[in-house]
Amino acid sequence: MTQEQFEVTVAKLDGKIDRLTDSVEAVRDIQLETNEKVTNIEKAIYNPDEGLYARIKQQEAEIADLKEFKASITKFLWIVTSGMMGILIKFAFDLAG
Repeated sequence: MTQEQFEVTVAKLDGKIDRLTDSVEAVRDIQLETNEKVTNIEKAIYNPDEGLYARIKQQEAEIADLKEFKASITKFLWIVTSGMMGILIKFAFDLAG
């Protein structure tokens, strides 16, 4: 191999190494962006004050309160309905008798 062929080969290799270096840097940049996005998602999910799990716990507590309220209202409505039925039956007996 002559000196000129050697220099051409080295120049080609240098160009390929530069392209490879550019590709590695591009992959690194994309990896950093992905890491930042994953970190933001992790914060959105696991943040103890405003994260997804905190909001789910809050919603579950509100649902439990609503179920308790519904149970109380249901009991109240049964009592009112029973009382109204008793009054209607009494009126029916009073009118009949």
